[in-house]
Amino acid sequence: MQLPAPVRARLQEQFSDKLRDLNEIYLQLGRWPEAVFANPHTGQLYREPLAQVNCEQSDIALFAEMFSKTHTGSLLATRRIGIDGTLHRLSVILSHRTSSEGVPSVIGVTARVGKTVEGTLDSLAPDLLQSTGSVLLIGRPNSGKTTCLREFARRLSEDKNQIVVVVDKTCEIGGDGIVPHPAIGNARWLPVETLKKDGQMFNLQHERMREAVENQSPHVVIVDEISSATEVEAIRTMSQRGIRIIAAVHGGTLPMLLHDPDRAALTGGCHTVLLSGEEANKRKDKQKSVLMRMHEPMFQMAVEMHERNRWILHRNVRHAVDCYFKRQVVGQSLVFDCITIFYCVVVGLLHSC
Repeated sequence: MQLPAPVRARLQEQFSDKLRDLNEIYLQLGRWPEAVFANPHTGQLYREPLAQVNCEQSDIALFAEMFSKTHTGSLLATRRIGIDGTLHRLSVILSHRTSSEGVPSVIGVTARVGKTVEGTLDSLAPDLLQSTGSVLLIGRPNSGKTTCLREFARRLSEDKNQIVVVVDKTCEIGGDGIVPHPAIGNARWLPVETLKKDGQMFNLQHERMREAVENQSPHVVIVDEISSATEVEAIRTMSQRGIRIIAAVHGGTLPMLLHDPDRAALTGGCHTVLLSGEEANKRKDKQKSVLMRMHEPMFQMAVEMHERNRWILHRNVRHAVDCYFKRQVVGQSLVFDCITIFYCVVVGLLHSC
């Protein structure tokens, strides 16, 4: 599978020194082709045009042919597919119009470049590997969550006394082939299928998580993109059975996750409590109706991944959540360029001590 000749030529001629920072390539009918690079120091993404001419149908014909041959099952449901033997991913953009065969026509494609980055955890947060508690990674898309999950899988599976299982919701951790990518080391790999039925998509990640517990007897389960109530309940089941969980969710900060109705339970949840007059007078705001943590968090540690090399570590999620609701100061660590600096976190905002 090759990119259009003008796109390949532009990449090789003008961006040969930046290819290691290439994040994705975007092609769409009537648009200039673009490459998206990641700043090697900050991880910030930026776009570069690959040609000053609009894409034509011939530029995406190969991807259209691929989709027409495999337009059922997972690809039709998710509109993306991996390239066998790699960590790369192709996401097709479909027209709202369908052909005479009833198949939507492809009008664009985004090619995501998958990479392995070894040593990230050892340099930024080695205590995450040494800990025995469950770890939750919180970050926006392209913040490096999946890359970290691969590194967790590779490093933890080096221990012959541990069984590590990867439940791969989007087949981005271990690749989209039949054989898992070497980047996950000796971890066992359970790919998850996504089906479309009666116009609705059904992802079976929660079933594969239960399957991992019942059939693989794992010490550690690694999961990507926890997004639904059924997946949260599967996490609860695993945590109650004493299994260490390394999982990732989309989000900005720990407080933001606490107010998400479907995923708040991951970090303890919250509910409204009515205080007595005496208890309310002890508070600076004198409020009687306050939010408090509902139950024990399913994760002992959390990482806010604000950039690829700028993380905020919450080494005690229970304590951090309680301090947030009480509006108290809690000390956490800001990890940046392999340097740990002590910070104060008040109501989710950073203030230098």
